[in-house]
Amino acid sequence: MKRIVIVFSLLLSCAVCVAQVKIKDAKALPLKAELVADFADWTPDSVKIKGSTQGLAMYKNYAVVLHDGGMCCIFDIKKKALIAAYMLEGNTSYCNNAFFGKEKYSKDSKFPLLYVSECRGGHACLVTDITDKGGKIVQKIYYEGTDYPGSIDWCADVKNGFIYTFGGRNGDFKLLKKFRMPKLSDSDEKGEVRLKDSDVLDVTRIDSGINIWQGSFVLGDYAFLPDGYAPHDRLLHIVNMKTKKIERTENINALVDEPEGIDIHGRYVYVVFHTSREPRHSKLWRFTLK
Repeated sequence: MKRIVIVFSLLLSCAVCVAQVKIKDAKALPLKAELVADFADWTPDSVKIKGSTQGLAMYKNYAVVLHDGGMCCIFDIKKKALIAAYMLEGNTSYCNNAFFGKEKYSKDSKFPLLYVSECRGGHACLVTDITDKGGKIVQKIYYEGTDYPGSIDWCADVKNGFIYTFGGRNGDFKLLKKFRMPKLSDSDEKGEVRLKDSDVLDVTRIDSGINIWQGSFVLGDYAFLPDGYAPHDRLLHIVNMKTKKIERTENINALVDEPEGIDIHGRYVYVVFHTSREPRHSKLWRFTLK
């Protein structure tokens, strides 16, 4: 596979960015970024947002933002509107990361299956069928290995059919493990898939450089990994999984808020940010990917 060249370039909207969000110094922004939304501006006053902002998944014109405790908010980016907000059935997890797969629950499904990282508890990937009215878990994926020192998230290279576990312990080494993406038909009688060490296709171990891991996204040989929260540095790492090294790290402290879920959609890298104690004010930023 040809090496992916990552270039972040200015989307000429700094005046809008400065007007709408807190930025310590717009000139100091190492990543030239465009603010897509402060979701509070798109959310009716009657809708109460519960739980801190966590996972993000993009599909067509939609951004799905998940919150700690299982709240799911679906926004239409073109219409600049909230189209649905509800608690996911059977999911009270941290929802630390999320992504859409290729498979749909049925031919009539509006969205592909949504893969949600439980993070705490059993560290499962909660495969969820979502609609405009609600969402239900249709499969649970577990990893039964023992070499992760802390929590586990799930991310994927959907295009190439691979799912990854990602995790570790804050301040310690991090692991990315690659597996074949299970299908719904791979579920056992309990609706579960249990991945074992014998299923691992590749391992990337990062011994240092990633402190407080947040969301995760894989594109080919590269993993995109937000890191940190205030007062710690907020960073975006790009890991080359062939060389097993952090190839690039960008400081995003100037954006102030805590980076959470990440997705690559079209030409853009999208990151959702949590505003401390104000989950209603989730902010979606995007960066250009060439």
